[in-house]
Amino acid sequence: MPVDVESRRWAVVGALLVGALLWPLTHGRDGFPLSTYPMFSSERGTEAKLAHVVARRADGSAAPLPPRMLGTAEIMQAAQIARNAAKDRGRARDLCARVADRIAGDAEWSDVVAIEVRTDSYDAVAYWSGAPGSRSSTTASRVHARCDVDRGSGT
Repeated sequence: MPVDVESRRWAVVGALLVGALLWPLTHGRDGFPLSTYPMFSSERGTEAKLAHVVARRADGSAAPLPPRMLGTAEIMQAAQIARNAAKDRGRARDLCARVADRIAGDAEWSDVVAIEVRTDSYDAVAYWSGAPGSRSSTTASRVHARCDVDRGSGT
């Protein structure tokens, strides 16, 4: 059965389209029309950095503060507020002072003596493994601002 010219033309067009789809694989680039999904296929470290606001108690222990203490009810907004503050020392000091004022008037946090705006690094694999102490230990910490909680002379 002879193949007509029209069929050959479509076979060439099809081959060119398949070639165009596979072309990115030859260069190791990610993008249209074919993604190699490097976010899943490339090697990534296990370090996770977290900018947050932490309450320091008189006994030296620390507790991350809930979003409401940063002036929002939203977790993602609180995370962004902390990230922005961690990038700029002036913002970090302002946020620290605002949170310290909120804490000073909150009976639930009466044992807090200081506030820290900080970035902590964790080994994410160890953190999620559930090993004893893995969630309370950091691999590195950087304090961007620290301020005392002033409860006035009455307490």
